[in-house]
Amino acid sequence: MFEAHNRLVIESAEQARLLEERFAQASDHMSRVPGFVKFGMLRSQDGSHFIVVTRWETEQYFRDWVASPHFQAAHGRRSPEGQAQVGAYEVVYD
Repeated sequence: MFEAHNRLVIESAEQARLLEERFAQASDHMSRVPGFVKFGMLRSQDGSHFIVVTRWETEQYFRDWVASPHFQAAHGRRSPEGQAQVGAYEVVYD
């Protein structure tokens, strides 16, 4: 198993609200993506950022999804300053 953790910095209450609404529907949509296992979203206690967690059967499934036209359409073309900080992890124990 493979997990990707995306750290999204929150700059306003409105941005936080919009992200929560957007990601509330992500699990349903992602369930149709090959290799996808589960989705989660964590809010820091101080409200400064979210961690978006996606779990995949393999890292290759994750990479295939990131390279897909659907990913590009959903995430758009953002400048490097607007991109999330991504951490990649192999699941050792669950």
